[in-house]
Amino acid sequence: MSNVDVYVSVMHKYYNFSPNHAPWEFHINIDPGMLTVFDQLFAQMKSWDDNSIVRAQIPAVPYHFDQQNDEVDKRLKKVYALIHEYGDKDTKKFIEQMPYYS
Repeated sequence: MSNVDVYVSVMHKYYNFSPNHAPWEFHINIDPGMLTVFDQLFAQMKSWDDNSIVRAQIPAVPYHFDQQNDEVDKRLKKVYALIHEYGDKDTKKFIEQMPYYS
């Protein structure tokens, strides 16, 4: 199967196939089978975010010591790694300038 153009919004945790459908930050060209990885990562991030909303109301654990936030951050890095891998030259350059790119 050939690659498809996909428009990814990391901020909103979704992707779509039309640049006019909804806001997006990154354009990638990817094998459709790889989109399940985005689905899983976005679902996990949403779940951890939802769980941390309740926990955040109790200020006993600072953000930088909160395991739930670490889990969201790990997945965010994976999302950016995928975008880097399937993005164009400008996308790769942008992500390589991000502080946690390695």
